[in-house]
Amino acid sequence: MGEEGPYYNIGENLKISIENLYEHNKHVLKAIEEGMNDRAKVNPIVGYQGVAGSFGQEAAMTYFKENDATLVAHEEFEDVFEALEKGTIDYGVVPIENSSAGDVLEIYDLMLKHNAYIIGEEIIKVEHNLLGIKGAKIEALTEVYSHPQALSQCKGFLRAHRYIEEKPYLNTAMASQFVAEAKDRTKASIGSNRAAEAYGLEILKSNIHFNDTNCTRFIVLAKNMAISKKCDKISVVFTTSHTSGALYNILGHFAYNGLNLLKIQSRPLQEKTWHYFFFVDLEGNLQDANVLIGLGKLEEQSKYLKILGNYKQA
Repeated sequence: MGEEGPYYNIGENLKISIENLYEHNKHVLKAIEEGMNDRAKVNPIVGYQGVAGSFGQEAAMTYFKENDATLVAHEEFEDVFEALEKGTIDYGVVPIENSSAGDVLEIYDLMLKHNAYIIGEEIIKVEHNLLGIKGAKIEALTEVYSHPQALSQCKGFLRAHRYIEEKPYLNTAMASQFVAEAKDRTKASIGSNRAAEAYGLEILKSNIHFNDTNCTRFIVLAKNMAISKKCDKISVVFTTSHTSGALYNILGHFAYNGLNLLKIQSRPLQEKTWHYFFFVDLEGNLQDANVLIGLGKLEEQSKYLKILGNYKQA
């Protein structure tokens, strides 16, 4: 990178801050610099999990609506991460959180397992409908298929119809495709209007989710960060020492530097019982001095730190 080493293309003030704070963590600096130099792909190939009619497809279409993107369906969430690493797609879109059912924990684990960064997010209003083939009746149903999150979001309706057995499926749209192909009036799916149209299913009952403000937050993934001045949200993951007050002391650095903590989620370390990774979302931009100071203190006190992305809040 020339005589300036890993600090090439970074402003002098930022260079000094990073030089002091990340002296022993060069991979963090490298990721930040690559993110500052990244440019959006033209006519990108975008991967999502599911099939036509899925909420993942809708999120990808909405986020990339002005980019003339080619959308590619994948069967499982990990397939999206693997395609991104192999370079067969430029971006990936996966759900990470639902306002009613909570976090999609598999995505957090995949973020640890694979090398991917969050470059954006999209929030999709989710309306779940009970779908069946022509002539199906609710009272004659015996099975309902959908993603576990969708089943959870419709628990009120399902409790009121306990005679219908819940059948978890990989994706809401894939469940609707299965029901359409089965041509069995005793089977139904939970899915969107888009899925009903895509697979020729009838809406047996609309809006069966229990929360009228039901939304799912999707994250957009890339090989590198994409940092610009408009970015106002940062995601990081770290571990702490297994001592009293360790997490409290680390989070205190965010408060001391005026950084607003948006969310925290923990996931277990597989190799150590009762030890955890902590995923944190906070407001800020990686070009701000207060952010660098806070993250520098976090790096000093954590055993592992990875910046997962700096992007604009949806």
